[in-house]
Amino acid sequence: MQHFIAITNQEAHQPPSVPFTIEQSHSVMQFHVACRATRCPRKAAALDALIEAGRVVPSASKPR
Repeated sequence: MQHFIAITNQEAHQPPSVPFTIEQSHSVMQFHVACRATRCPRKAAALDALIEAGRVVPSASKPR
């Protein structure tokens, strides 16, 4: 239930004030698994950090 409350709170989707670390990015991606990066700035920032670190290769066929 607490996860649902947090995920519906718009503040939980705001981008970070400083870039995420790799570890933080992995946690954000797990917590925001139901979000689309195109609509969730927090997940987008985490995804960008993982892409920049070479941990994720973006799909050419699926949208973020």
